[in-house]
Amino acid sequence: MRAQDGDPAMPVASAPASVQVLLKLLPADGSGPLGKVKLVPESCRACAQSDDPGYDRVNIRESIVHLHVPRLRSLELAFDVPAHRVRRVIINQQDVVTSSRDGLLIVALPPLAQDATWAAAFATDIVEPGVVLRFEHADIARRGGAYATGRFPDVERRAADVLTFAQREVIRRLALGEHVAARQSGTIMLMGFDTNFPAGHTDAPPHVHMHLRWPNNIGSQISHFYLNDQGLLTHNRVGIRGLGAPSRTFKRGQTFSTIDRFGAIVYSHTVTADGWLTITGPAPQRASCLVKPLTGASFADGATVACGDLGSANITVRDDIAEGIITVGTDGTRETFRYDRDTGELMSPTGTVPIPLSARNPE
Repeated sequence: MRAQDGDPAMPVASAPASVQVLLKLLPADGSGPLGKVKLVPESCRACAQSDDPGYDRVNIRESIVHLHVPRLRSLELAFDVPAHRVRRVIINQQDVVTSSRDGLLIVALPPLAQDATWAAAFATDIVEPGVVLRFEHADIARRGGAYATGRFPDVERRAADVLTFAQREVIRRLALGEHVAARQSGTIMLMGFDTNFPAGHTDAPPHVHMHLRWPNNIGSQISHFYLNDQGLLTHNRVGIRGLGAPSRTFKRGQTFSTIDRFGAIVYSHTVTADGWLTITGPAPQRASCLVKPLTGASFADGATVACGDLGSANITVRDDIAEGIITVGTDGTRETFRYDRDTGELMSPTGTVPIPLSARNPE
C-alpha cells in the first residue's frame, strides 16, 4: 500500500546485505578426508570465507565451510577440490546441486533470505503433538569445542539419551503435550547436548534440557539439568528469555516451575538428593512422576519412570551411529528411528497414517 500525500511515510525494514551459510562437504567413499576446502574467490567476489573455529570444521567425516554470501542471490560457487572426491554437499539438512568445471567442485547455492548454519549440527528431530525431541548424536569422530580433547563424555551422553526419552514418557503420562497444544502455550522442547561444537555452540558441561518455548519464540524458561561423570543429575540451571529475568540455579531438592504465557504453571522439576528427577504436572491434578536409574546408580543404562496411579515404565535407549538407528525400549515395546548418518535427519518413520476423509465423520 502506498502512503498518501500528507500521511507519514511507511517504515521500511532494513535487511542485511549478506547472510551466513555453512556448507557440509562429505567425502566420496574411499577418497579419504577432504581436509580444508577453500572457495575460489573468482567465483564470487562478493562472498567471503571465514576461518572462525566455531563454524569452520574439518574431520574425517566432513569438511564444513563457513561463508558470508549476498542475501537472496542464486550463486554458482567454485571450490578447490575435485568434484569426484565429494559425495554430497549439504545446507542445513538438505542436499544442494553440484557439478564439475575445470576440475573444480561447483555448488549451486540457492538464494538465502536468512542465515543457514544448521549443517554443522548432527541431531534428529522427533515430533509429536506439543513436543519436539531433539536427539543429539555423540560421534567421537566429530568431537569439537569443549569436547575436542580429553575424556569423551560417553557415560553422560548415554545418560542424556535415556533422560530425554524418559522425560518424553513423563510428558505422555501427564498429558503435557496435549495440555500445551490445547492452551496454545507453545512447544515443549527436549534436548541433550552437542559434542561437536556446531556453529560455535558450547554445550558444556554435559546436561539435558526441557523447556517450554512460547509461541513465536517470544519467551522461554530453559532448564539445563547437569550430569556428573556417573550419569546422575547435579543441579538445574534455568536460562530465562523474553521475561527480563536473570538465569537462576536450583540445587538438589529445590523446585523450579515453568509457566506458560498466561502465567499458569505447566510443570515443575526437582532434582532429588539422589540425583534423580521429579516432574509434576499442572493444577488441578498436580500428578507427579519420579525418574530414577533402571539399575545401579546411573542413568546411562536406563531409567524407570514411576507415575503413581498413572503407571510406570522402564526406558532404555541405544544410538547406533554406524547404522543410523535409535532404538528405544519402553517395557516390552521397541521403537526404531532411522536417520541420515551424514545429517541426522529423520528418515523413518516419516509421519502418522492419515485417517480417510470418509471415516472422519461417520453417521
